[in-house]
Formats: sequence, C-alpha cells, structure tokens
Amino acid sequence: MRKYTLDTASDGAVSDAVSAHDNERRKTLITTRRRLVKGISAAALGATVALAAQPAAMANEARPHARTYQECRGVTVDKGAPVISKVSVFIKAPQKTVWRLHTDIDNWASWIPEITPAQKKTPGPLRPGSVFEWSPQDMHITSTVKTVKPLRCTAWGAPVNGIDGVHLFTFKPVKGGVLATTEESWAGPPVDADIPGSQSTLDTGLKDWMNRLKETAEAGSARP
Repeated sequence: MRKYTLDTASDGAVSDAVSAHDNERRKTLITTRRRLVKGISAAALGATVALAAQPAAMANEARPHARTYQECRGVTVDKGAPVISKVSVFIKAPQKTVWRLHTDIDNWASWIPEITPAQKKTPGPLRPGSVFEWSPQDMHITSTVKTVKPLRCTAWGAPVNGIDGVHLFTFKPVKGGVLATTEESWAGPPVDADIPGSQSTLDTGLKDWMNRLKETAEAGSARP
C-alpha cells in the first residue's frame, strides 16, 4: 500500500500564496470601492450644483421685464390681459378740481364728449357698486365701480361686446399739482383677434382722455 505523507513545507507555501492573493484582492476591492464612492460623490455634487443653478438660470431667462401696475385699494387691471395701456400726465391744478372733473360723470360731456352720453345710474358719490353708463370708442358700456379712495383713485370694470375691461385712475399729489395716471386692460376673443389694433385703439383713447382732463382742470384753475 502506497503511503502518502503530508508535506508541511509545501502546504505552508500554498497557504502563504493564498493569503497574499487574498490580501491583494482585498486591496484591489478597497481601492475600487473608494474610487466608486468618490465618483458617486462627485457625480452627486455635480448634479446638486447643476440642479441648484438650473432654476436660477431658467428664472433669469423666464423673468419678464419688470412692470409696475396702478393699484386702488388692492384692485389692479387684469395683469394677464393681452392689451394693457397706461398714460400719466402732470396736471397743474388742485387735486379737488381734478377729482371733481373725474367723478362728475353726468358732466363728462362738457369736456370729453367723445365718451358720452355718460350718466350715473346710482345716485350719490361714486362708491363700490355704483353703476354708470357711457360710450367710449363707439361702444355703449355699463360699468360697475369696484373700489374708490376719495381724491386718490377709482377702479371700475365692465364686459362689452366680448371684451372684459378693467379701468383704473390714480391721482398723486406732487409739487405744483397732481400726477394723474390711468391704466386699462382689455381681454377677450375680440381683443385676441386683433391685439395690435386693440392696443392702438386703447392707447389713443386713454391719451386723449388724460389730455382733455389736464386741459380742462388747468383752464378751470386758471380762472380768476
């Protein structure tokens, strides 16, 4: 019978070789894992920076040019309307004179006949809920007052022929007189069908209105 003997020296060498191989493998795995973690961290950091920067860049690209709107006790024109016009004039006259001309609707015909006939349907001074009729741009309109701040501002609105309009006037006392501003928005299918034409019509109408108010107020205050 053949006898087998255990070669302890050879076994030791094999064990050492296996241990060395395992250690090397562990080192390789550790190095690979560190690189992977480092890569993931860098990728995550890059993604975080990109995501943080993207909204800011998009916001800068999407941010519209700043525009201020007239306001009367929290009421403004329709900021989303396709047509908005604003006109300001300096009026060298007392604020009470300007306010009286503006709110005395039954007498609009005396200084701006293009928007008459005009008549209040609600007796008394203008106030929220007051109704009046007038005829700007050859349209018959029934307007309802949204809000009023005596001597300072008015806001009214009305739908007419498919157009939703919101109209504000503000009166700011300044040195030597009053800064009067009107702003109006138009929205609706007829406006969408011809935005440039609607814009031109509204611009022209408001400019004429404010110039008439200025001329009338200054002429009245100049009388002895």
